[in-house]
Amino acid sequence: MSDERDRALAAELSFGVCRWYSRLDALVGRLLRKPFKPRDHDLRVLLLVGAYQLLYSRIPPHAAVSATVAVTRSIGKPWASKLVNGVLRRLQRERAELEAAVDTQPATRHALPDWLYDRIASAWPDRVEAIAGQLQQRPPMTLRVDLRRISRAEYGRQLDAAGLPARPHPTIVSALVLERPVAVSRLPGFDQGRVSVQDAGAQLAAPWLDLQPAQRVLDACAAPGGKTLHLLQHEPSIKLTALDIDPVRLQRVAENLERSGLSADLVAADAADLNGQAWATTAYDR
Repeated sequence: MSDERDRALAAELSFGVCRWYSRLDALVGRLLRKPFKPRDHDLRVLLLVGAYQLLYSRIPPHAAVSATVAVTRSIGKPWASKLVNGVLRRLQRERAELEAAVDTQPATRHALPDWLYDRIASAWPDRVEAIAGQLQQRPPMTLRVDLRRISRAEYGRQLDAAGLPARPHPTIVSALVLERPVAVSRLPGFDQGRVSVQDAGAQLAAPWLDLQPAQRVLDACAAPGGKTLHLLQHEPSIKLTALDIDPVRLQRVAENLERSGLSADLVAADAADLNGQAWATTAYDR
């Protein structure tokens, strides 16, 4: 298996377990006679990964079980292989009964926190099931084209030539939606800043701000820098301060700006702490 396919599978399993965590955890919990000790929490996570493969992936069940069991040895806990095998085999055999039991709770069925499901049900009682179902869909990989440098149509043709078909977003003029996610290294012109990865909704922030030349703008909680970059692409003459509490993540902002040839004043600070902070004494237009 190639490195790219390995990374794609790792991402699918990681994001999938996070997306369906509460439902998977409820199912696995029904199959354990007693909880794991804190030092063995990694085994519960391993069971969630195995359960996700059985319930939500196209990996053949025998391969999912066998690969999950093999991990017990690689993490130095071969004594758990029989337990992991037994739990996943029971999940296979008793899937219908187990799912029926945990899905009596609507929030668990959709793997949402109780408070969130209840808020949706209160606001949209006739649409709660449809909305909750949509929240668990896999998001598409959406690109934002730097329209200063290339038109969306021309970039779409470059994607086609690279074997990466995409469709224009119906309402957001800078957005293209890929048919399937790919590593950013495969995107034509990514390293030169012609395109960035950004959800369609997030691409509304810059135009909605109605930026004017030379305005002062504060982007608080800026990392990893998608909106920071878009603000400057939308109006390059603004004086932008990009603030983030995490200096390591702020480096991602610097990298995004560098590949696009743009600059901003990067500040590592807590946006909630205004005392004695130079950035906090500036008057901002946006």
